[in-house]
Amino acid sequence: MKKEDEIDKLFERLENQLDVFEPSVDHKARFLEKLQEQNKVVSLTSKKINWIKPLAIAASIAILIGTISIAPIFNTNEKADLASVSPQMEDTQNFFTVAIKNQLEEIDKNSSAETTELVADAMKQLEKLESSYEHLKKDLVESGNDKRVISAMIKNFQKRATLLEKVLEKIDNINKIKLNENETNIL
Repeated sequence: MKKEDEIDKLFERLENQLDVFEPSVDHKARFLEKLQEQNKVVSLTSKKINWIKPLAIAASIAILIGTISIAPIFNTNEKADLASVSPQMEDTQNFFTVAIKNQLEEIDKNSSAETTELVADAMKQLEKLESSYEHLKKDLVESGNDKRVISAMIKNFQKRATLLEKVLEKIDNINKIKLNENETNIL
C-alpha cells in the first residue's frame, strides 16, 4: 500500500502541470510545416501504393499461362519409336510395319467361320504385344535410346510377325482340311 500512496502523491503534485487536453486543430499543419522547413517532406494525405504484391501475382499468372501453353511442345516427345533412333532403325520399323500389315490383310482374306476363334485369339495376343510396344516407346525416351530397349522393341516386332505367320499357317491348314473334306464328300 505504500507504493500506491506514493503514486497518488506524485499525481497530486503534478496535477496542474500535466497536459491532458487534445492538441489544437492546426497542430498537424504546424508540425508538417516545421518538418518541411528542415527539408524533410512528409505527406500524410497521399498513401503510398505497394505494387509488389499485385506485380508478384501477375508474374505468377504469366508464368503459369506460359508453362501451360509451352508444355504440349515438350510433351510431344514422351514416346519415341525405332524410327527416331537412326535411319537403319527406321528401315527396320518400316519393314516390320509393312510385313505385319500384309499379314493382317492376308488373314482377313483367308479367314472363315471355322477360323474366327483362332483369329480372335490372335488379335488379343497382338493387342498385348502392341500395348507392350507402347510401354517400350516410353522406356526408350526415359533410357536415352538404350540398346536393350531398342532390342526389346525389335523383338516385339518379330513376335508380332511370327504370331501372325503362325496364324496364317493354321488358317491355311484348316482351309486345306476343309477343301479335302469337301472333295471326298463330292465323290
